[in-house]
Amino acid sequence: MWLLDRLREGRGRKLTLVCAPAGYGKTTALAQWCEADRQRTPFVWVSADAGDADPVRFWSHLIAGLQAVHPRAGTASFEALRAGPEIVESVVLPLLIDELSDARRSVLVVDDWHLVQSAVSDRSMRVLVEQGPPAVQVVLSSRSDPNLPVGRWRAHGELSEVRAADLQLSHVEAASFLRNANVDLGPEDVARLTECTEGWAAALSLASILLQHEQDPHAFVLDFAGNSRHVLEYISDDVLSSVSDEIREFLLRSSVLDEVSGAACDAVLETHGSAVMLAEIERANLFLVPVDRHGEAYRFHQLFADVLRRELARTKPEIVAPLHSRASAWFEAQGDVESAVAHAIAGRDLVRASDLVTVHQRSLVNDGRLTTLGRWLEELSWPEATAEPQLALVRASLAAQTARPADEIERWLAVASAGSRSGPLANGIASVESCVAILRCLYLTQGVTPAVAAAKRALELEPPGSGWRRQALVGLGQALYLQGKADQARAPLLEAQRLPFAPDHAPASAAVFAYLALVELDAGDLAAARRHATASRELLDAHGLAESYVATNTHIALAGIHAANADVNSQVAELDLAVRLSAPSRPSHWHAHALLRLASARHKLGDPDAAKEALASARTDLETLPDPGMLSGLAETVGAELSAPLRHEGFYGEPLSEAEMRVLSLLVAGRSVSEVARELYLAPTTVKTHRRTIYRKLGVTNRQEAIARAAELSLV
Repeated sequence: MWLLDRLREGRGRKLTLVCAPAGYGKTTALAQWCEADRQRTPFVWVSADAGDADPVRFWSHLIAGLQAVHPRAGTASFEALRAGPEIVESVVLPLLIDELSDARRSVLVVDDWHLVQSAVSDRSMRVLVEQGPPAVQVVLSSRSDPNLPVGRWRAHGELSEVRAADLQLSHVEAASFLRNANVDLGPEDVARLTECTEGWAAALSLASILLQHEQDPHAFVLDFAGNSRHVLEYISDDVLSSVSDEIREFLLRSSVLDEVSGAACDAVLETHGSAVMLAEIERANLFLVPVDRHGEAYRFHQLFADVLRRELARTKPEIVAPLHSRASAWFEAQGDVESAVAHAIAGRDLVRASDLVTVHQRSLVNDGRLTTLGRWLEELSWPEATAEPQLALVRASLAAQTARPADEIERWLAVASAGSRSGPLANGIASVESCVAILRCLYLTQGVTPAVAAAKRALELEPPGSGWRRQALVGLGQALYLQGKADQARAPLLEAQRLPFAPDHAPASAAVFAYLALVELDAGDLAAARRHATASRELLDAHGLAESYVATNTHIALAGIHAANADVNSQVAELDLAVRLSAPSRPSHWHAHALLRLASARHKLGDPDAAKEALASARTDLETLPDPGMLSGLAETVGAELSAPLRHEGFYGEPLSEAEMRVLSLLVAGRSVSEVARELYLAPTTVKTHRRTIYRKLGVTNRQEAIARAAELSLV
């Protein structure tokens, strides 16, 4: 009871930490607390695993758990996760904390926190602990101290702790434990066993099972050292040799599974009646622990599982891979993609692993789970896997999405092209050549002009009904726009817009609308631009992508619309957001474009230092980008704009505005009204209005007079 009281003491403190090595009963103690208090205090229980190193996956599970207790949890934070791990700390957690502001008293338990190996999750958990509502008691169970400021919280009385010393069984508790396990030992043997195990519950549990088979318990205790090596030897030498061949074979083969059930074992072991076998093994006390209330799913004690797997690899190494492959197929059929991939990798089933990763890549990216994708690729690191064409394409795509250098992306594309794979890929792309072309046009790895050729090649290879044709069309529209050929970019973008839509097409569809908005701004059709930009923004919002780099061009387009309406403050706000969202992809054409537009807008606001800083950053990007297309000319135009004075007096002493100065400089350069409108993202009627005002302020009636007067006043 005192341990439960210690756990309850954490109410009102920032964190309750249960920290002890494996086998000390952390989970058992927390489960007992949950069972004792759940009638009056709701518990949310999250069991972490290695896959939760992906912050998006971890917080998805945690928010889903909170929703069962606090219905408002996740209303906005869950969708925000789709933007990726970069905004978990800055966006997702503030949203979640707000959603929990009216939460009733509850306990949030995160078991096995040490498996969450993620700096993002460390920082975001700190935000939850420090800023979350006092009604939610946060409890972390871990084998080691978390990467959190526990020292400061301890010093300020904001930490409640349960350590290994608190969880160690005393002589009295060990005696009770052994009696409940039907083990009859004298007081001296109980004391000796407790001391040699240091009260370690896992070792005492194993010893109690082994003692039930001993003719001389006293001799066993004298010989038992309590360390894992000795326990492993006992299991291997005594336990496995004492069971029937049928049970031994079943135990060895099923050990490839982290969690065993009748259905899983029937499929993986290619047998039947596994549920009956598992029940028999549980009754025989062979280290099988139920993990559900119905007695249908179990796990082996970790030490026992280690022995079984070691013994399987030693005695029958040839069946390990087939067992994992069948496990992968079974989990795939159950919809458990992560387990399917894990078993395919563990069994070195390269074909299956490659197909699974390729098929599910898009959904992971759309859900912001690049960390999980990266972990899979890291685990697929043996030579045959790094040379596999499909996986090379996935690696190239991930490199592009995580802002790796273009030469790294191209290196993986070269690996894919050098492979011998023919025919369509597992995700439906027509061929390796087509996928290489799509990636080159989307990510501009060789520059803008080569991207046009790559996109056209992809469109030749992808049939009209292909779900990947939209990607090629987006790539072509993007490349043509960045070439300065906005009028030619319209046709492929409109074709992409007409293609059937599916939820996983949302990023590409949002990009289509964004580029159409930019194209219409160039053409001076403000109404069409606003319509397309709004459609893009609504699509991003609906699919949780508003805070992802995919939204960059949408905000550039919205900024252009604000500029056309002379709303410079709103223009700057949109461009600031575009720069921030595209920063993770830096250096990139999109980031440079946003910076150039921002430099111009900042100059309009009379902030020359910020304008020059944005221009310098854009030029830094452009220096490293291959063939930046029209962005080079835009940088020169913006540079010339920034070098002009902020105020310019007209012939009658009335100053020309910054917008008027920009129009004047282009008119002096010989540009037509439509060309001025396209370059400045203005409607032609707006340009004509500026022209009339300029003529009035300069006291002239036509362009030639305006040019002469501008030279006379040193305005250009």
